Amino acid sequence: MSWFLRIFFHLLYHSFAWSYDLVAAAVSGGHWKDWVRSVLPLIEGKDVLELGIGTGTLQAALIAAGYRTFGIDQSRHMLRIAKDKVHKTVQQPAMLVRGLAQQIPLSNSSMDTIVATFPSEYIAYPETLKACRRVLRPMGKLIVLLGVQVGGGSIVSILLRGIYRVTGQTLPDRNTLEESRVKLNEYGFNARIETIAYQQDLLTVIVAASDSTSQPEFLM
Repeated sequence: MSWFLRIFFHLLYHSFAWSYDLVAAAVSGGHWKDWVRSVLPLIEGKDVLELGIGTGTLQAALIAAGYRTFGIDQSRHMLRIAKDKVHKTVQQPAMLVRGLAQQIPLSNSSMDTIVATFPSEYIAYPETLKACRRVLRPMGKLIVLLGVQVGGGSIVSILLRGIYRVTGQTLPDRNTLEESRVKLNEYGFNARIETIAYQQDLLTVIVAASDSTSQPEFLM
């Protein structure tokens, strides 16, 4: 990621978090919230942790669906917006904390599913993978929505594909995805790559089940 994009995303996630939903809608042709909510059918169990909650779109959907949810985000600006959104949408308090995915403040084997949608590079850090494996219950699931391939032949779709290419926000190639899957397996997961179709778009998701037969070093 270029220095310009790093600065842009840092501002978007922090000082300009108030504009996040507007920007997300603009760069997705209005589909961003639907893309984020597309992972709901993959959620299992009752206790769900979301990493990088953003403005709370998925948090609100999870709570509305009856899950007991927890959320973590580094940005206090995002957390404030997310709390307001959840309260206005489902009239329930959100259990959100400020922190890092590398240091999840939850006890061992306490979550059934961990989910992250369109995360930045933190999701691949060894510390993040170890933290997720520690917090998940046996056979719990880590679900990561990596990105989208915009389909269709409309002017908007063509423009979005061009923007993604210029900014480097295109999906990883098949070899990179396979390397990611293998890496997850090394950290105590059984991972697979899935594709979710939304209208003419294709969303790429990694679904990684916590391997109850493995013994990561933090459990040994």
